[in-house]
Order: sequence, then structure tokens, then C-alpha cells
Amino acid sequence: MRPQLLAEMAFFQKRARWELWCWAELPVSIEQTHGVAFNTETGATFCTCSFRPRPCVHAQAFALVVQAHGIQAFEEQSALPEWLPLAVTNISGRSKPAVAALPSADDERTIRIERGLEDLEVWLEDVLQRGIAVCAAEEPHFYLTASTRLADASMRSLSRRLRTAGEAFAQQPDEPEPFVAILADAALAIQAWNRRGRLSEAQRSDLEAFLGFTPRREAVRAAGERLSDTWAVVGVVEESLEASLRERRTWLLGAKSGRFALLQDYAFGAEDFAPTFPPGALVQGTVAYYPSAWPLRALPLEVLETLPERRVKKLPGWHILSDMTGTFARALANHPWLTALPAVLAEVLPMRGAKIFALADSAGYNIPLGEGDSLGWTLLATSEGYPITVFGEWNGERFRALSAVREGRFIPLV
Repeated sequence: MRPQLLAEMAFFQKRARWELWCWAELPVSIEQTHGVAFNTETGATFCTCSFRPRPCVHAQAFALVVQAHGIQAFEEQSALPEWLPLAVTNISGRSKPAVAALPSADDERTIRIERGLEDLEVWLEDVLQRGIAVCAAEEPHFYLTASTRLADASMRSLSRRLRTAGEAFAQQPDEPEPFVAILADAALAIQAWNRRGRLSEAQRSDLEAFLGFTPRREAVRAAGERLSDTWAVVGVVEESLEASLRERRTWLLGAKSGRFALLQDYAFGAEDFAPTFPPGALVQGTVAYYPSAWPLRALPLEVLETLPERRVKKLPGWHILSDMTGTFARALANHPWLTALPAVLAEVLPMRGAKIFALADSAGYNIPLGEGDSLGWTLLATSEGYPITVFGEWNGERFRALSAVREGRFIPLV
């Protein structure tokens, strides 16, 4: 839209001014209103919307209105509105706005997040008042409206997760667990954001990553924790996050450090992933970890060198399943939005239960396998009835096996 089409006095309500600033409210829907402001001396503009680039069409249109009608068309006030984040300097006993204090990019992002989370909190309260069962009968736009507001606030990761979980719940109302889980994660994110001053820098990074903000790769390579090691490529998995977005996770396990590193890549539309390392390969080099209270995601600091004619023949891991579940509990205490824990389970026995496949340890405990019966049958055939070592992702409910090792042979499972 061109600013000239919106530059009509009728579109801007509650018009007011104070000293060098004129402002008004621009209703864009029944529930949403943008605040716009214009400095008559410097020509600086401000708008509470999240649209890019700046200045947005709302601010440009309002500037045309002020220039066309003059300040006389605006009712004089004694102070600035609360939504206009201007620094005020005391000069000669009275306050004047400081033009240089227009919001920075970080300030604008904070404003967008706060407004987006405020809308989300209202929506969550509505869901709880209606009841989870009632929400299963809602039309798709019920979830789309909430996710769109999050996307407008640049919280694309949370927006996608809420939308996909809501759509899945509408199609399978007898399986509400994933939908309830994202509601809980979202509610926790709102509380964490409101108390972000008490969080450590690593915890704030985890919160921002959950919302959809991640540091630039250059910043991670420059300031991230570095670790040099010989890495075993223990698992590579690709999955579709939505119609036009796919994710690839490449899991590395350090031979000396015993630490995992996750190389995470995305492909949009018909785009292909860049080549990665084959499962079972050994590579050498340094990675830099993204900031986190439980660091897993990493970037190669330089090209990792593949060690030719060398393959993974054995993996260290937990023999008792409670060691893995206990570690996951500690991980969640540090990083509550962690979706899965990478784990190597040593000497576990694949077994067929009444309805599902499972992995059992020597103490008699077992955990259910995910990804359907085909993987279970593959593991049973691979083990031939004997204990084997399995690598995979544990999400607190099911174990997704990605690879196995038996008698010195590495076996990719996906």
C-alpha cells in the first residue's frame, strides 16, 4: 500500500500533540490498534507495528497528514503517551523529548515480543476457560489467528509450533498431549519473559531460541564455546516441520570429550540440503556451541575433516535407563524447552510388547520406541535376540533410535 492512500485524517483517531511531537491511533482491526508519531522539527517517525522496512507505511502516511493539516489539528497534551518510548531530558526545569532516543532495533524487537506475548497470554486464558476438549471442535482459524500474531511479532518458531500442534489436535482430538505440551511451554515462556532480568545469559538465549530468535552464525563462531575433538557421526535425520520447511539434524559425539554436538540445517521449498557426513563416519575439527544452559547445537569453526577408511565401531553409553532419564530431568531443569536428549544406550535388548516395541536394560526397566513398528522389527532383526548399543533421541516419552552398533558394525536406522 502506498502511504498516500492511507494519508486521510479519518483513519487516525485520538490525535494529540506535545511540544515537537504529534501522535494518533490507527485502528487496523476490532482488536488491534497501532500508535504512530511524528516529530515536526526533525521529521522522525515512530509506529508500534512490527512491519519492516522502517519507516512503515503507517508512519509515512501519518507524516503526510501532519504536514498537510498542521499541528493545529491536534489537541495539545501535557505529556507523551505511554506507548511512545522517548527519552526525556530535563532542560530549564521542564521536560523535553530527546530526538536521539528513538527506539533501537533491540528496543523495537522487545516491544514486538511483549505485545505478542500479551496477546498470547489472553488467548491461552481463553483456551483454559473454554476447556481443552472444546478447543478440539474449533475451526482452523482459531489456531491460525494466534499463530499469525506471534509471526507478526517475529516469534516464528513458537508460531509454527503452536499452529502445527493446533492443527494436529483438531484432526486427532483423542491425542491432546502435544497440544497441551505446547500450551505449557508457551505459558512458561511468558513467565520467563516477564522475569527475564533474573535469568542467566544462557537461559535468556534458550528462551529467545524457543521464541524464534537465534544469534547470527558469525556471532556464534566468534564468541561461542569452542571444542576440538574427533567426532563420531552417530545419527543423521531429516523431517518435515511444515509444508515448505524441512529440518536436518546431524549428531556428533566427541571421542575425547564425550559431548554431543548438533549440526542443524534447514531447507525451504524445493531447496536441497547441503551435503553432510554419512552416519558412522569419523571427522576431526573444532565446533562452536550456540549459547545455552544445556549446550547442544553447534557450528563447525572450520571445515571438519573426514578421516578416511575409519568408521565407528563402538560407542560409550548408559547401561541403566534411569541414568538417561535422570540426565534428561537435570537438562530440563536448566533448559525447560529442550525437546530431546541425545543418548547412547549400551547393551539394551530390543523387545516386542503387547502393543509397542521397547528397549530393556539389564535391570529390567524398559522405554518405548517411537517411529512405528518398522523400526522395532529392524532392531529386533539387528540384535538377533542379543543386547546391542543404540543411539537416539529421548523426548521424555519415547526413544527415537537413529543408529545401532553390534559386534563392531555401525548400522544406520534412518
